[in-house]
Amino acid sequence: MRSIITFISLLAITIGLAPQTHAETKRKGAAQATKADVDRLEQRIEDQQKQIDKLLKAQQQYINAVRGMFGDTSVSQTEPKVDEPKPAAPAPAPAPSPAADKSNVAFTDTKPARSKLEPAKPKKAGLGTIVGKVTGVANAVIYVEDLQEVGKGSASMKQEGRQFVPNLLVVQKGTNVSFPNLDAIFHNVFSVTPDHSFDLGSYQKGESKSVTMAKSGVVSVYCNMHPEMVGHVLVVPNGFYVRTGNDGFFKLQNVPAGRRRVVAWAPNSKPVVAEAEVSEAGVVTLELELKKGRSAPHTKKDGLPYGSYAE
Repeated sequence: MRSIITFISLLAITIGLAPQTHAETKRKGAAQATKADVDRLEQRIEDQQKQIDKLLKAQQQYINAVRGMFGDTSVSQTEPKVDEPKPAAPAPAPAPSPAADKSNVAFTDTKPARSKLEPAKPKKAGLGTIVGKVTGVANAVIYVEDLQEVGKGSASMKQEGRQFVPNLLVVQKGTNVSFPNLDAIFHNVFSVTPDHSFDLGSYQKGESKSVTMAKSGVVSVYCNMHPEMVGHVLVVPNGFYVRTGNDGFFKLQNVPAGRRRVVAWAPNSKPVVAEAEVSEAGVVTLELELKKGRSAPHTKKDGLPYGSYAE
């Protein structure tokens, strides 16, 4: 409001000065102008120019004040101009968002790309049970042959009292088997079984050495110093195995459904294979017969009989 009053006052002064200057110039035109007259006229013109500059500054202040009243805080810092400022163009209306207006959305394909489709999850196979009895021998092992799973566990066959304890060890393929020496004498564990041969050398009480059973099959284990020490490691292809009791009965649970090859094995006996159709939540009954055999004589790791020495 103060800027507006200042603007009106300056305007009145300017209007009052203009006629006086014109009349005085008309009177002086009748007589010859002196140098003092010219100086006074130039001084008056200079004063009038200063009044005009003040008027223009007041005008700019008035414009800024009006802008502030309407919320426009941007004040020009440049020198005032004679021309009236042009009103700013109204800001364009914001475009409607896709969520607010779906009428302008273009769809090229309503189906997802094939590459982004998630693969169908395989249906989990059902589980069944195999029960039965093995005749002919006691303490046989029953296992499923046609499933392959690599294990990462460990097991132990001790050397104690000049015997392997236990003398029959069943492990899954991939298991690491250790042979600790608990006797106060040296032992030398070895095997000459094809695809499973190894030689751990001689070591004393308190020491232990190990072998990873990488392939399925029967591994016959001996001591190179004591012929009475005989052990068997049965390496099965998966975790689906069980040992029979003294009565020969067995129960193998949680077997994946499908046609399965079931093997019965015991030391010194030829294995017997049977097929079983396992269904989900079903029970299959098998009866298997093993013929008991005799243990075959064995030699030392160099092929010579025990008690003999190479020359």
